[in-house]
Amino acid sequence: MKPGFQIENCRLDCPKTARNWQTLFDELTRDLTTLNLSQKLDDKFSPVLHHHIPKISLAGCPNGCSLPNIRDFGISGYVTPQITDVQCTGCNECVRSCAEKAISWSESGIVIDNSRCLSCGNCQRVCPSGTLIAGESGWTLRLGGRVGRHPQFAKYVGNVQTDEEALKWVTDTILSYIEKGKPQERLTHFLER
Repeated sequence: MKPGFQIENCRLDCPKTARNWQTLFDELTRDLTTLNLSQKLDDKFSPVLHHHIPKISLAGCPNGCSLPNIRDFGISGYVTPQITDVQCTGCNECVRSCAEKAISWSESGIVIDNSRCLSCGNCQRVCPSGTLIAGESGWTLRLGGRVGRHPQFAKYVGNVQTDEEALKWVTDTILSYIEKGKPQERLTHFLER
């Protein structure tokens, strides 16, 4: 029997990972399998079509190689940079590493433009002095992405800090869809209501 859901993920051991997704992947697989979604979807939507099956993407960083912006549920890891009291050496490695141009250096030290920063973790990985370290870490949640005849990017829902919060968000939303979804209603259309 099919599991009644699809989970896509980043490649293992990616050097760009801002947050490890493997534990969340295992927990989602376990909990969604326990829910017996295949049978519940079949009872609700028979015949179950591809667009009824929840599609979940786990990305370890904001790069989103596993396509979280076009899945029903997009979960992307983040880690915000934190500036410490450790003296900056002025090497500019962090400035060069930032694809978003969110970091600059001045005589007074490092400056981070939070409106540009994606919290990818690159700057922290390259800082040799320890001036930049990992700050808050968590998951960025997106909902309702799809491809097909009327494609749309998933919409930003918010950030959570724990795997448990991300897991609860996914399972609660799927159970709500099964309970309140209209006959043959696509998951993304339900989410828009």
